[in-house]
Amino acid sequence: MNEEDKEKRFVDNVRKALDLDADNLDAGTQSKLTRMRHQALDAGERKGFDIRQWFTRPVLGWTATACLIVLGLTIYMKQPNGSTPLLEDIELLAAEDNLEFYDSLEFYAWLAEENSDAAG
Repeated sequence: MNEEDKEKRFVDNVRKALDLDADNLDAGTQSKLTRMRHQALDAGERKGFDIRQWFTRPVLGWTATACLIVLGLTIYMKQPNGSTPLLEDIELLAAEDNLEFYDSLEFYAWLAEENSDAAG
C-alpha cells in the first residue's frame, strides 16, 4: 500500500466517523450548523471590497511595505541644506578617530576661529 492509499483510507474513515456523529445530533444543533454553513457560503460569495483581504495578499503587502520604507527613507534623508545625515553618520562610524573628539567638535571649531582671529 502506498502513501496515497493510506491517506485516502484515513480521510474516508474520518469522514464516516464525522457523518455518524452528525447524524446523531439533535435538531436544534443541526439547524444551527446549517445556518452557520449558509452564512459562511454567503460570506464567500460576496464580491465587495474588504480591506482585510488586501493585507492578506502577500504581493500587495510586500509592495506596500517597500513603498513605506522608500517613503520613510526619502523623508529621513531629505534635509533643508541638502546634506544627507546617513552618509555623514557612516563617515563618522567608519573613521578611525576617537569618537569623543566629535563630542567637542563645536569647541574645537570655536578654538580654531579664535586662533585665526588672533593670528590675523
